[in-house]
Amino acid sequence: MNTELLFTEFESDEKDTSPEVYELNIISGGCRIYGYLLSPDKRIPAPFPAVIMSHGFPGYTTNNDLELALMRAGCVVIHLNHRGAWGSEGNYLFTNLKDDMTAVAKWAHNPAIAEQYNIDTDNIFLVGHSMGGQTVLNAAKELPFIKGTAALAAYDIGAAFRCNLEKELFLMIETEGQCLKMSSAGDVYENALKNKFELSILNDYEKLAGRNILFVEAALDTVAPADKMMKPLAEKLMDLSDKAEYKSIVSGHSFAGQRMKLAETVGQWMEKVIGKGE
Repeated sequence: MNTELLFTEFESDEKDTSPEVYELNIISGGCRIYGYLLSPDKRIPAPFPAVIMSHGFPGYTTNNDLELALMRAGCVVIHLNHRGAWGSEGNYLFTNLKDDMTAVAKWAHNPAIAEQYNIDTDNIFLVGHSMGGQTVLNAAKELPFIKGTAALAAYDIGAAFRCNLEKELFLMIETEGQCLKMSSAGDVYENALKNKFELSILNDYEKLAGRNILFVEAALDTVAPADKMMKPLAEKLMDLSDKAEYKSIVSGHSFAGQRMKLAETVGQWMEKVIGKGE
């Protein structure tokens, strides 16, 4: 991986080496979840680190620019659409998110898949924004082969209830969630309420101790304020190990005005973790 290529393209594509986009169709919980895989230019030496991206609720901020930047730097990038989101089968439920991510990570780690897409199975990363940040942190607890996990402006359902933000959560589900396939906003909210402890990023946080974790705060965030949502876990993990890192970017929840800085922050952290070979 070479972060000097995050915002640099080859002068032209070549027929036998140019980047490729592959459609994905992976089973999770008996449902087909759809997405795509970005494969980097073959003039970059293989095998490639892999990044699996988890979108937020409901996924309007897709992070396509971050995905393409990491592809240019020499990563295979896997974008999944969670159950009930953006054409994937099934109903959207918060309890499905971790299982979807786990299914895709195990798929990418499979030797046959890794050989097909030139994935370096020793360097698989999870990156998630907002609700996707919660998703990747919880999935990493069950996936010991993951090299590193980056949570970007992570939401925490457990914190929403602890900090009396449940009304804001329900409003988010009811309004933003209209593009999702779900039985009702009430059912999705009840799913959060009944499973708030299991879904919280603080649950079983010891499983992340000593792991490579990057927290990226959006300092102007009003959707998932870091002091309530993400910082409590970050502080616990940084007390336990120097492998947990915390970065702050002065931007709102979507990092809309600081996308290049976000790509640099994530890419340089990945490059450092890969270089350490830990």
